[in-house]
Amino acid sequence: MSQRVAYLEHDPEEGQPPHRVHLTTWPFRIGRSSEAELTIHSRRISTLHAEIVRVPSGFVLRDLGSTNGTFLNGKKIREAWLSAGDVVHIAHRELRFGIADAGDEPFEPTLAQHSGQQRLLRETNDLFRILSERAVAAVFQPIVTLGDGAVVGFETLGRPAVPELEYSVGELLRIASERGEAVRLCQLFRDVAVERALAFRSPRAIFFNLHPKEMESGEALTAALEQMGRVIDAGHRSVLEVHESAVTEGRAMSDLRERLRERRIELAYDDFGAGQSRLMELVEVPPEYLKLDITLVREIDRSSRRQDLVRALVAVLADQGIAVLAEGIERPEEAEACRALGCTLGQGYHFGRPAPLERWDQEG
Repeated sequence: MSQRVAYLEHDPEEGQPPHRVHLTTWPFRIGRSSEAELTIHSRRISTLHAEIVRVPSGFVLRDLGSTNGTFLNGKKIREAWLSAGDVVHIAHRELRFGIADAGDEPFEPTLAQHSGQQRLLRETNDLFRILSERAVAAVFQPIVTLGDGAVVGFETLGRPAVPELEYSVGELLRIASERGEAVRLCQLFRDVAVERALAFRSPRAIFFNLHPKEMESGEALTAALEQMGRVIDAGHRSVLEVHESAVTEGRAMSDLRERLRERRIELAYDDFGAGQSRLMELVEVPPEYLKLDITLVREIDRSSRRQDLVRALVAVLADQGIAVLAEGIERPEEAEACRALGCTLGQGYHFGRPAPLERWDQEG
């Protein structure tokens, strides 16, 4: 019976052919240290980053508490089984795992496998480049009063800021979510936005978004609220936007509401009307703002049914002191219809596209 041999293939230098390393010592450790069985010289890789162990039923990959993570086929792991053809990323560095009989030809992936591996490699490398270099930009979209068009606040949005990487923010968030880095990316977006807002000389309300994963983690939520609170010291008002899909049961929202009050941060329910709107939470835990989803606002001047719905909703909310903000306004007719229905605030391309805060600062 031929002996089965596990190996890793990697590209030690750009432009050089793949190099195969047979795994003969267990555990097989990978890291920046010369004591590792496979040493990779990169500051992004921890001293002892990860290891592969052999057990009776196969091979297991384990992260060793690294700073920049260990990934298997694009997903961040702490411990996972390995199979021939798997793509391992030690931070940004790609390794291809294989199992073969001693003396066999090198493992060759199929065209589909190769294409998928290349995509995973490219996306993972690009994500960690963006995170490590803090290569993101903050843009701000104005929020205006529908009565006179005065700018009263901005919603801040993140964008990748590497010209040669043509990812939309949605694609980048998808990549980060698949690799367990969504919270880290959103925190970076907010951090850059706060830095810009602190330098803005005209105090306004700054609306910040929260990723659903941050709602699930007490530590991540606390960090997010601390970020948002920084702009208050510069004279701005800080508003947390919670998507309606992330509005959970009443007790959790009440606890969040109390934490916001302690920090003087206001609350907005975002995209209301996009799905299963949480009417009970709206009544029990009223926000300062309710943002109507674009599906309600788009061409509302041509839909009597949506006008009736918004009119009734505005009447209920006005009694509770909740300001209704219509988002996605692109035409003056939509703006006028929303104003006539009682919406006090508006947002959308009709008033301005997201742009660096310096543009709005120059316009006063």
